[in-house]
Amino acid sequence: MIVERKLGGDGQALVWVEAAVEGETDREQLKQMYGLTDEILTYVTDENERSHYDRDEYLNTQLFVLHVPVIIDAVAQRSITRPVTLLLKGNRVFTITTKRTQWVNQLLEQRLDYTTIQDTNEFVLISFFILFDQFIGPVRKINAEQNRLDRQLNQSPDNKDLIALSNLQQSLAYFVSATRNNTMLVVNLTNKPFGKQLSDKNRELLADAVIEARQTSEMTATEAEVVDRISRTFNNVLNNNLNATMKFLTIWSLVLTIPTIVTGFYGMNVKLPIANSPISWVFTIVLMVGCMVAIAQYLRHRHFW
Repeated sequence: MIVERKLGGDGQALVWVEAAVEGETDREQLKQMYGLTDEILTYVTDENERSHYDRDEYLNTQLFVLHVPVIIDAVAQRSITRPVTLLLKGNRVFTITTKRTQWVNQLLEQRLDYTTIQDTNEFVLISFFILFDQFIGPVRKINAEQNRLDRQLNQSPDNKDLIALSNLQQSLAYFVSATRNNTMLVVNLTNKPFGKQLSDKNRELLADAVIEARQTSEMTATEAEVVDRISRTFNNVLNNNLNATMKFLTIWSLVLTIPTIVTGFYGMNVKLPIANSPISWVFTIVLMVGCMVAIAQYLRHRHFW
């Protein structure tokens, strides 16, 4: 799906092209209508493309790839990131998305004031700020879930909590990598052809985008570190519980071995003390209990329990 929107006032000929590439038909339209190359369209459809800036002097294009969050499961707090492409070509600015990132165009439609855009560079920089800001919401939800799991440590953590922590760690791993690369993208723009020809107003917008990118990067990195620490604490608690259980079972297996040994001796066809006495069973029970108590006291004295 391809939609064109006019930017700026009546005296400007700026065009915003919203392109959602969902199949080969959309790719062919972009190539035929706007002269985009297969190389550019490959950047769009590659889900593993990292954030970067590229300029093609021959085609007079400037391409920006940045990553945005994509929620997979809102309940389980599972998220990934996917690339979005902004492309400058002449008086046109393209936002090229895929099926998972179509919401980006809708978001920009809501947040941008078309009539105040003075040039395509301004459009790109404002879009950067808006898209970097989209990491804050998911990270705050992750923080709320992390606080819940932290409180769970004082109760009875189980495998369900470990799975929840694993989901948070996976989501934050994507976020940390994406926000770090996004930050590198905008910071390096200052020394690129794009940054060198910016107006004073757009330089301020670039500075704002850099600040926002760094804040989101630091926020996700901090949250990832906290979740990792909670995960390690969870593992330590569960391991300690397992060790306590295994110690309990080991102690009682030793104590309960005594009746088997004593009754085994008295079950053999050999002469033993008072084996033929009517109260031999009482002697056997007393012997078993005495040995069991002695073993238990010895283990307790040695701090095995």
